[in-house]
Amino acid sequence: MKKEVIKYFDFDGVILDTSPLLFEEWKKNPDRHSLPESEKIKYIQNADWKKIINNSREINDAIYCLKHINIKTSFIATKIHSLPEEAREKVVYLRDKGVRQNIILIPWYLKKTDIIDAKENILIDDGLFNLDDWYNCGGIPIFFNKDGNDTDTWHQRNDKGYQKVLSLHHFIDM
Repeated sequence: MKKEVIKYFDFDGVILDTSPLLFEEWKKNPDRHSLPESEKIKYIQNADWKKIINNSREINDAIYCLKHINIKTSFIATKIHSLPEEAREKVVYLRDKGVRQNIILIPWYLKKTDIIDAKENILIDDGLFNLDDWYNCGGIPIFFNKDGNDTDTWHQRNDKGYQKVLSLHHFIDM
């Protein structure tokens, strides 16, 4: 019996464009580039996630698409930096919008592949570091880029040539 391919959709940068609001205050700090990573993590953990989630822009009809993608073969896989706020707000947002996929909450200090079996499954993500790890674990990486260019949210280039999509429409009835 052939294994069913499972699709895992990232949340931030694929479903909602949370980065602009999340990092609005962070970008005002002129010393941000010299701060240790732990300060950035603290900043993210203390963010007003209710405000961020409720005021972020949906990306390319993602909610419509998720509502039309088979829930038996698809999941939302999102990194979270804070419990309960970030986790709660993401789950509440998706459920309020009628998205029924199971949601996998991944602590920020773990890789998605620490929680999910990547082998022969698909990850749709805007972060190339996540896709690199997914690929190295036998998964099928798909680079999501809302703008259609080859640079991810963290300004890394898609030099490995991962398949690129601009919308989740591609996965409806897949």
